[in-house]
Amino acid sequence: MDHLWLALLWIGFFVIHSVLAETSVKNHFYQKGLTRKTYRLIYSLISTVTLIIIIAYSSMIPSDFILPKYQILKIIGLILTAWGVIIFKMTFKSYNLKAFLGLGNMEAEDEFTTKGLLSKVRHPLYSASILLIIGYFLFNPKLSTAISGILMILYFIIGIQLEERKLIQQFGERYLDYKRQTPMLIPRLWKNKKSPKIMPPGI
Repeated sequence: MDHLWLALLWIGFFVIHSVLAETSVKNHFYQKGLTRKTYRLIYSLISTVTLIIIIAYSSMIPSDFILPKYQILKIIGLILTAWGVIIFKMTFKSYNLKAFLGLGNMEAEDEFTTKGLLSKVRHPLYSASILLIIGYFLFNPKLSTAISGILMILYFIIGIQLEERKLIQQFGERYLDYKRQTPMLIPRLWKNKKSPKIMPPGI
């Protein structure tokens, strides 16, 4: 029963997160007088608090290990987690972190950029998150960890589709060119010579 509640909590989190990210919902609150900055700050606070609650619940419920507790798995898990942290740190060099959290100039979010890791994959933050999820599961291979990880990765895949739909509406052909040339999550080991050249912002 504990694991069912865990799954339902994650699904509830995903629904709330998706609804609040919808353009129509944002516009509704903008018309009520909220600024973009205030809305993003509230959105970030709600997401952070609810995420902490779910992770805390997941860590407290009794759950069996579903993989042997081999030391090699822990080492691999730590390596993947470390790479995830590194990718997170590198990715945020390409973003305005204050705007991302709702603490800075929100006009920075309207810019189309392909610098840094964004030139290698379209969604490096999701790539980093998946590495963290897999790494933590290998380090602590419990059923509760597996449930959380599987649901989060599925949500990332769905979220990417919804996010890219908005980006195509916002940036049009520029984003479509970028999408054709740049992989979603895993960087190519070779260059795609047939891909069209990405147009810089403003063209």
